[in-house]
Amino acid sequence: MKTQWVFILAISIWLTGCDNSPYVHTFGETSAERVAVMTDIIKKRISLPGSILDAECIEEQYGDGRFGPSDFTFFAKLVVEKADFATWKSSVGKRISNWDYKSPKKASLSWWSTKEQTNQLEMYSPKPMFGRSNGWVGFAADGQTIYILTFTM
Repeated sequence: MKTQWVFILAISIWLTGCDNSPYVHTFGETSAERVAVMTDIIKKRISLPGSILDAECIEEQYGDGRFGPSDFTFFAKLVVEKADFATWKSSVGKRISNWDYKSPKKASLSWWSTKEQTNQLEMYSPKPMFGRSNGWVGFAADGQTIYILTFTM
């Protein structure tokens, strides 16, 4: 019985050291740096559909990868030339109707869309552009803003 209590106590102490809060990875401090990062990410899979005027992006990591797997959620917003908007749309996957809204758990982002704004987006699969099946690429009615959400699970 004493051995069981020592084991339970040891496991309890070990588990209290586990942190479920996400790590937040940022990509560049300036708009030009973030545009370069997003350009590189997209060009790994497809030809760049047009110029990116501005970009915001972060990735949250859940788990440290040491005592089990890590999951990642990527949030991005692109502002592109209005003249290139249709080309951007044709470069993503097929249109989707079944999607979930997510917002960052750790980072507070003024640039990320609200759930109400997201409901107005035209949603497409992120697979061709980002290689992840989970998530969406949403095109805003303004004809130049693109929101991106991808995640692993």
